[in-house]
Amino acid sequence: MLVVLSRLALGAKPPYRFLLVVSDQWKDSASYVIEGGDEFAILAALLKTWGLPFDILRLDQQRFDRYHLLDREGRPRHGTIIWDAGPGDLDGKGVELLDALVREQGVSLVALGDTIAAPQVAALAGLEYVSEYALATDVAIAREHFITRELRGREKEFLGNGGRQRGDKVNVRGATVLVNRGALPFLAVRELDQGGRVAWIDAHRASAQVARPIVRDLFRRCLIWAQGYALYTEYPRSIVLEMHDAGASDKTFLQYWHYRNLTEQEIRDRLIAPLKRHNARLAQVVNTGYVDRKTQRVLNPWKQERVVDELDGKTVHDYTSLKRGLDAGQREGVFEIQSHGWTHMLPDLDSPPGPFWSAPLDGVATLGWDNEFGDRIRKREIPAAVQKFHMERSIEYLQSDFGVTPLFIRPGGGEYSRTHANHTGRIAAQVGFGLARLSSPYYLGRDLVIALGPVVPYIGWSHGRQLRASDVPWTADGPVFLAFHDRDVALDPTAAERLLASLGDGVRYMTPEEYCGYLHAEVEGGLTAEDGLSLTVRSDPHYCRYFASRESVWTLHLADETRRSLKRPVPEKRTIRVPAGLGAHAVE
Repeated sequence: MLVVLSRLALGAKPPYRFLLVVSDQWKDSASYVIEGGDEFAILAALLKTWGLPFDILRLDQQRFDRYHLLDREGRPRHGTIIWDAGPGDLDGKGVELLDALVREQGVSLVALGDTIAAPQVAALAGLEYVSEYALATDVAIAREHFITRELRGREKEFLGNGGRQRGDKVNVRGATVLVNRGALPFLAVRELDQGGRVAWIDAHRASAQVARPIVRDLFRRCLIWAQGYALYTEYPRSIVLEMHDAGASDKTFLQYWHYRNLTEQEIRDRLIAPLKRHNARLAQVVNTGYVDRKTQRVLNPWKQERVVDELDGKTVHDYTSLKRGLDAGQREGVFEIQSHGWTHMLPDLDSPPGPFWSAPLDGVATLGWDNEFGDRIRKREIPAAVQKFHMERSIEYLQSDFGVTPLFIRPGGGEYSRTHANHTGRIAAQVGFGLARLSSPYYLGRDLVIALGPVVPYIGWSHGRQLRASDVPWTADGPVFLAFHDRDVALDPTAAERLLASLGDGVRYMTPEEYCGYLHAEVEGGLTAEDGLSLTVRSDPHYCRYFASRESVWTLHLADETRRSLKRPVPEKRTIRVPAGLGAHAVE
């Protein structure tokens, strides 16, 4: 089928927006939740945490045609297409439009792994697919190029601990090979006359090789070269600290979680002081519902001034003192109050094997009632309506008690519900959260819910564990989430100081609200007809409120060809500081 497109108006440039094309990898038929750790989920996580504007087209439900991909004036809606669609079952999907977009409209293409087996992709890339292979061979630079500029000296990172790694064997039919694995091409590029740029990177899709840091870095430079530029965020040596369980009642009746609640003075001495010394900030992940076995009700924890716990009959917990400590940390600017759910306990405390209210503390009461959003005892999910109620109560009481609207939620106990109807992340996004940590950190938006792991790492720490800066999986692609509990500070007064000291100097301590702001910021614009570069960063008043009074910091990265086209010399990379304030900010 011949597709004819009118050429772009003189001087017009493809827009600054990426299109991720997939086939059947998206397991959520409702096209909302992305998780699972496969190459599609990792690509979506990378684009989101980098802050690159993107859309997704799924060929199992949509066609790749002019109806979807051109605007009302016949111009392409995307500047670069990321092709992650399997090579099979493309007939009747309109994929022949890809050739016209790249050759005639100047749209660029980045293809991964065995997608090159599709004839339409192979023809544009100047490659021919042969077969899959498995070799114990690292990558090696074949030619100096913008994409390979930061690869030298890192080649052995590809294999890591050794062993064979799979790949996709191709023959070269016009492409330029930049990186090899042995004698086989690993990364190849092609520039089409009067058209776009095409890059193919052999990130083996079935084994999700794009998760490897060296492949992620090459992939990002492929996108920058293909588009000509990118404005993105980086997070070198960045950590989001979480402390859990303030306000929860479980420490008063669970044998395996028994310790005295922190007092105001202990919070000042053991948390606020070391945080200030290390210029660090901590997310206090708080419960505002105290589950009381005596009254069989959910009470206000901050009014529980003298709670004698049931386990030894003598330990006294003062939650009013705890609240004063939380307020002090908030005033000092070292605590950010976020949500741990409402109660840290199952919503159903009555059904068998309960009731929990009267269950013996050395028997049924120890079975795992302290999970709020997934029922481990009965091996079932928590209904959506119940989860929504609990989240809304958490938001309501955090607003009332601390004057904040939380943007981050970490389900107490770690359990959460996974089916689409009851998906905890989906429901949290529905009620206004912008970030969660479920099995990994999750982006929560009106558009999508995306699991950010393994791109954005998580570490669980306790006071008995030694942690060194070299143990932290630092990545510029996202902050490391590091969580501990009030239990650690209660049992070891030096816990927070030791942790901060062990992480060393030069750490950027982010908060969930700051990271949420970057994830939800929107960038649009592009090259102008005058060969200038004009971009706009938009900060949403709800999700990005961290930036209402603080600047955001971005990296503007220009490909060599773009730098040469501009009217004055500019560096390859430069730091862009977007001033404080919500709404739109121009970057020119």
